[in-house]
Amino acid sequence: MRLRLDSGRRTTSKQPDLLNAIVGLFGNSNLDGCCIITRFSKLMLIKQRDTSLKYPKAIKEEKTRLVLEWLLEFRFSSIKLLAKRIGSNYVNSNRFFNLLLNDGIIHAFKNVHTKNERYVMLTTAGLSYLEVLGRDISKSTTRVQHLGRYSHIIHDMAVQYAVLNRLDQFEEVIWDRHINLQDYQEKPDAIMLSPKGYWVALEYERWRKDTKRIFISFINHSSALSAKHYAGVFYLFDREADCKHYQKLFDSAEWPRYKRETKSGKVRTLDSSFKPDDVKNLRTCFVFIHEPVK
Repeated sequence: MRLRLDSGRRTTSKQPDLLNAIVGLFGNSNLDGCCIITRFSKLMLIKQRDTSLKYPKAIKEEKTRLVLEWLLEFRFSSIKLLAKRIGSNYVNSNRFFNLLLNDGIIHAFKNVHTKNERYVMLTTAGLSYLEVLGRDISKSTTRVQHLGRYSHIIHDMAVQYAVLNRLDQFEEVIWDRHINLQDYQEKPDAIMLSPKGYWVALEYERWRKDTKRIFISFINHSSALSAKHYAGVFYLFDREADCKHYQKLFDSAEWPRYKRETKSGKVRTLDSSFKPDDVKNLRTCFVFIHEPVK
């Protein structure tokens, strides 16, 4: 699936210049086609909002489509985040979301660890609504138990906010469950397509991984970059200390190699090491940003 994101918001000065940060590995002339779309799964698009709509029914239908397509891509979300997605806020959009709940196309759930946060998912009626619109619902879910542990929910919400914060910089996004990169040990949390036609991987590190897993991630992304699956990687962090820790490891002259065994999950050390400076401009394709979820 592929989610098209369009927004009228302006780019903030806090964000790095994306093109200058990540084109070093390929150069401008090679950015087109740096990712072959067929390597990913079937695509889902969200069209640009029509600001000329004046009739309440048409406006409601468009907001409904935006919400349902977001839920189809990410499986669930919060009312607060979805309100921002449709250009509103939690208080002003409360009536709209209550209508969706009453119509039975979304259903709400709570997690004991997330206080009073209201989360919603699609219902079978919501899936039928999207199917009529021609959306691919083959990987959809309507069951809360499919979302995994509390930590998964919190992490996935952080990824959603990271995507939401970049609506002005990217046009499309594919969430990790819909990314098909079978030759790699790990997939990014999301990949995003820029208006210039290059894909960028996004990793949100809410909790610090152990050193072995960090180096596995670095090398895995380096291989994907060299294969032109995408053109750069954003590492985002909830804690500034973690951001600095990852950056320090990334700056090492050599990265030790590890391999996770598929069946046992154990990580073993390999004899060889990876030298990132041997790959031209690889260092410029990674960006580390402290971006706590508010």
